[in-house]
Amino acid sequence: MSNLPIVRQLGLLIGLAASIALGVGIYSWAKEPNYVPLFDGMSGADAAQVVTILEQGNTPYRMQGSMVAVPAGTVHNLRLQLASQGLPKSSSPGYELLDQEQSFGTSSFIEKARFNRALEGELARSISTLNSVKGARVHLAIPKKSAFLRNQQGATASVLISLLPGRKLNQSQIAGVIHLVSSSVSGMDSGQVTVVDQQGNLLTGNGSSSAMAMGSEHFTFASSIEESYSQRIVDLLVPIMGAGRVRAQVTADVDFTAIERTSETFGPNNTMLRSEQTSEERSSDNSKAFGGAPGAGSNQPAAAQEVPGADTAASNNTSAATQTTKQATRNYELDKVISHIKEAPGTIKKLSIAVLLDYRQETNDAGEVARVAIPDEEIERLTQLVKEAVGFNEERGDSVNVMNASFLEPELMEPLPEIPIWQEPWVLDIAKQTAGGIGILLLIFGILRPVMKNLVGAGKQGGGRMVNGELQLGADQVTLGGAPQLPPGVTSYDQQVQLAQTIAGQSPKRAANVMSEWVQDGG
Repeated sequence: MSNLPIVRQLGLLIGLAASIALGVGIYSWAKEPNYVPLFDGMSGADAAQVVTILEQGNTPYRMQGSMVAVPAGTVHNLRLQLASQGLPKSSSPGYELLDQEQSFGTSSFIEKARFNRALEGELARSISTLNSVKGARVHLAIPKKSAFLRNQQGATASVLISLLPGRKLNQSQIAGVIHLVSSSVSGMDSGQVTVVDQQGNLLTGNGSSSAMAMGSEHFTFASSIEESYSQRIVDLLVPIMGAGRVRAQVTADVDFTAIERTSETFGPNNTMLRSEQTSEERSSDNSKAFGGAPGAGSNQPAAAQEVPGADTAASNNTSAATQTTKQATRNYELDKVISHIKEAPGTIKKLSIAVLLDYRQETNDAGEVARVAIPDEEIERLTQLVKEAVGFNEERGDSVNVMNASFLEPELMEPLPEIPIWQEPWVLDIAKQTAGGIGILLLIFGILRPVMKNLVGAGKQGGGRMVNGELQLGADQVTLGGAPQLPPGVTSYDQQVQLAQTIAGQSPKRAANVMSEWVQDGG
């Protein structure tokens, strides 16, 4: 390399340095990992603690607002490591507050407040597990127990829910949150729970949550009945009309009134004697057998022959009146029927059915496919089939309407493009490493090797030609002055001849030009 001109030496060094720098840059770019979020939406204090731990562990990271990004290969291990240290602390603490050591002088008020705070944190964690919820906070107001029942106040709760962008909670989910909170606090009524989103919108309506839940259940039940009847009609008519040529809609009027009645009925004909009680009473009237003047004499018994009016008294006694009374009590067992009827809610009061049938496709005499209407007679038969399928009841006011019309041909939609494989994270890593390797190979074999070969080849050739017995240098070469000389080490005549032969073999045109100049100069 010392035989090369200074310009070529400088160019070689600059190109070599640039190639090395480019290779190092490509290698660094290929080895740079993909960064994924470690935690998002952290508070400033939590972010500072997380960054401190990452710096202590020499873990690379990037800050993007309130989000800390780390290499994808270390995100799971770092989350476990930070979770073991209680980070991030932005989430509400739960029952782990009860695991903390308490001082000897801790009052009952502090213990109760700590328990309420732990319960709030656990409820917030449970609500945050919903798919549409980003985060939640729960505030409980639990009053002291009173010795008088009339002075006891109920517990209340407020729930603040942060929803994900573009998401919302339906009434069933809101009712579930309300029941979750009310069931977790003793003595709390579901009507005492208020749910608000991050925009300040009241998610609990004016009615009670139980009424909302009941309405949602009723709607779901009615929808399931309608869908069942519609599917039954479609399954019945598809084999006749063909797939996609039947549309059916059913509207069910469902009565959700719960009725409970009790009745007692007596049969007038079927009677049976259960018990009978009979009593008989006889009485006689003997007041006329006794008589005479009042006094002691009349009370003295007399002889039979001396008693005045003895025959008369005997006759009167014989004719005394006798009274007989009879009384009977009979109890009959009647035919009695007691009925207790409880009608469950969900009775169908009325069905309204609408069926739409497509025109049929038939081939005419010319061989063309034409769409023709269904005859009225067949429409009547299909209507009867629909009535039988749904259990048509004319007494309750059911209605069926079957209509024949031409369906519009749906436009063919382009299939959704598949997710390209290059969007996968692992593909990006492999592509970066492959591109870096290819770039280094191209740099070595495409740039460095040709440049080195050309520079070394130009140095061996001497970079000049003989004109009038002098060595003429190229435009990119310089000379330090003095007469042109042969390469060092060439002294004898034989060596000079051998060198001339070598140059003539490598550059025939140049040797021919030198020979022609020598001939012209007479040399």
